[in-house]
Amino acid sequence: MERAVTRKVFRTESHPGDSRRLAKDVVDYLAAFLVDGDVLHDLDIILTEACANVCRHAYGGQPGPLEVRLAVSPGSWIELEIVDWGKGFGDDVRFENPGPDAEGGRGLYIMRMLANDCQVRRQNGENVVFIHKDIGAPRWKT
Repeated sequence: MERAVTRKVFRTESHPGDSRRLAKDVVDYLAAFLVDGDVLHDLDIILTEACANVCRHAYGGQPGPLEVRLAVSPGSWIELEIVDWGKGFGDDVRFENPGPDAEGGRGLYIMRMLANDCQVRRQNGENVVFIHKDIGAPRWKT
């Protein structure tokens, strides 16, 4: 029998220290559900990269609101939405590895490689990076 989906929202300003703390808070919260440190590490990388992107790009280098919406289906999956209200990606969203000589641009590629699904969308004035990660039953706490 599948348990009910748990939802939680985490919020902060998109300042580098605050956004890193937010990512850590989400991972610490997920540690109550997951026994697998490798999965927690993957989620930490995803969240750290997504939150850092908001800090660098969303508000022109100025702080602005940052939100992580979490949905957990114990024994099955985790979904994350990293949300900002800044300028967004536009139409130039790429999930490809930019190559060894590129100075940046690997974040979305890394997130995509660590997740089962990764999407970037703009809806109702929000920029959303959506992450879905399937997690096998043995990796969950009982």
